[in-house]
Amino acid sequence: MAITRIERGRWCLAIWLAGAHWASTANAQTWRIEPSAIARTTATSNSGFADSNDLGGDVVLTLTPRLTLTGRGVRYKIDGSVEADSSTYLRNTRSNEFIPKLQLAGNATAVDRWLYLDAAVQLEQLAANPFSAVSSGSLPATRREAKQYRLSPYLDHAFTPSTSLLYRNDNVWSRDSTNETASTVRSGSDLRSHSLALTQRPLPFGYALEAKQEEAKFTGNASSRVELASARGVLSYAVDPTLVLGAVVGTERNEIAASTSRDSIRGVRVGWRPTERTDLDASAERRFFNNGWNMTLTHRSPFFAMNLNLSKQAAAQPSAIVLANTGGDLRSLVDAAYATRFPNPVERATIVDSVIASLGATAGTTGPIAVFSDYAQLQRRAALSVSFLNPLSALTFQLFSIESLQLQRPDAPAQPLQPVNSDNAQFGGSIALNRRLTPTLSIEAALGGVKIEGRGTSQGQASSTKTLNLSASQVMTLKTRLIAGARRQLVNSNEVRPAQETAAFLALEHRF
Repeated sequence: MAITRIERGRWCLAIWLAGAHWASTANAQTWRIEPSAIARTTATSNSGFADSNDLGGDVVLTLTPRLTLTGRGVRYKIDGSVEADSSTYLRNTRSNEFIPKLQLAGNATAVDRWLYLDAAVQLEQLAANPFSAVSSGSLPATRREAKQYRLSPYLDHAFTPSTSLLYRNDNVWSRDSTNETASTVRSGSDLRSHSLALTQRPLPFGYALEAKQEEAKFTGNASSRVELASARGVLSYAVDPTLVLGAVVGTERNEIAASTSRDSIRGVRVGWRPTERTDLDASAERRFFNNGWNMTLTHRSPFFAMNLNLSKQAAAQPSAIVLANTGGDLRSLVDAAYATRFPNPVERATIVDSVIASLGATAGTTGPIAVFSDYAQLQRRAALSVSFLNPLSALTFQLFSIESLQLQRPDAPAQPLQPVNSDNAQFGGSIALNRRLTPTLSIEAALGGVKIEGRGTSQGQASSTKTLNLSASQVMTLKTRLIAGARRQLVNSNEVRPAQETAAFLALEHRF
């Protein structure tokens, strides 16, 4: 996506002006608004690593203005960030880059204890070829601009302390565009979902009546329209205050690529909360695609946080952005560990940011590669994130596995494979150590890797990337820190050329 120098300037100026305006007008008790900027100089041995092309060494100057926003009011809450990377290659081995990124989400109360509204927008630049290198530096020259918009009005009301009603209408629009050789290739999906649940909390017996209908349309492949509709009855029993068991019966109607089927649903549910710090929710059902399940286990303490998720389910809209992070990053794990001590989310956000900054955390999370699909898929996921915390250090482990295959009934005739097949399997993980050596000096070491293998018509294609990052962070003033570091990256692939890179960088970060 070509962006002129004037447009770059407008983006940067808009972010700084917005930050200055909000910072001067915000109410400190309900808003946390922080404009910042990072100036970075990177000396790299291979500026074309992200494209698997050895373009030789270069020096890259990058300026990143950023604005983060957290707002809380009686009837609303808002969280968001906007930033833009503007990179200049001094030896002209690559064209200069401009990469904007936006995340904004909010919730509003229309009628207290009855009617609410969720909304979100996200913009991100992603690699056009999922088998290209997953670089912690620049993105490949051929990129996709992924956009997602969500609007979700919902009704949530408790008639009594034990009886509640929830109805949601989720509308999600995803668009993915790639600029290749002057011709723009676009794809996307539109999702409309209705869900209804009437729940009686078990005392000791309880019940739930649930109904859900999802319809997804794919702009790049109209024949892949999918509609999933289901109705369930759940009978639950509280064995004790910490353990709830449930039995599920229901029916479903599904339309996939103009083929309609009706099936029964049978399953079980388990809810276990032995303490306020441990939470397990699990369900397993017999579905039209065979067996499906979902399990989430979280545990936290002042010095430990864990998140485990296992699932197998139909994905009516496997968006490029939806796959962002499967297991939680360092910030979310620290936030969980601090939840009991600092229940106010605005206060906790400030404290968590301060803790992460004091530890010198800079490396990004190693997660699955975003692959946009123009058809429905069956996804199997497993993700584990664990962080050990103390006042001076944090040790974080992350592992993930995700497989996405074309959605169809096991007993139905095989559907024709899509011309551009997005079926794939991914495996990866990372380990990061953050350590505060002095009140102002911190170090970080992070090792990560991800492997992607093609499925379907992409069978046999494979690519893997490994990255090692080392950095040190020195606090200069209350709002300024100096960061120095180095990285080593390797990519092996039978789809793109193998490549490697060694780089060193020096950055100055300032919060206004």
